[in-house]
Amino acid sequence: MIDVTIEQLIFVEFYMKLGITATETYNLLKQVYGNECLSRTLVFVWFKRFQNGRDNVEDDSRPYCTSTSKPNKNIKKLGNLVRSDRRLRAIAESIN
Repeated sequence: MIDVTIEQLIFVEFYMKLGITATETYNLLKQVYGNECLSRTLVFVWFKRFQNGRDNVEDDSRPYCTSTSKPNKNIKKLGNLVRSDRRLRAIAESIN
């Protein structure tokens, strides 16, 4: 299944090629995707990228941005913390 963000970017490119404005594109996406719609700013940024000749929907890599998180390690620590403290367990259960 296609990621919702990538799917919307495909539509942004498609609508731009049809001559639909960025505002109209955002409104159409909002109508279809509701709360899962890309932000207006992001629609405009990508619309401009496609107008400038961009031909793919993958975001640029950012080699200068290094990841500081260790997801598996953090998840394990958080799981242990929640299991060890009843108050945290109640909070975790309330937010699912």
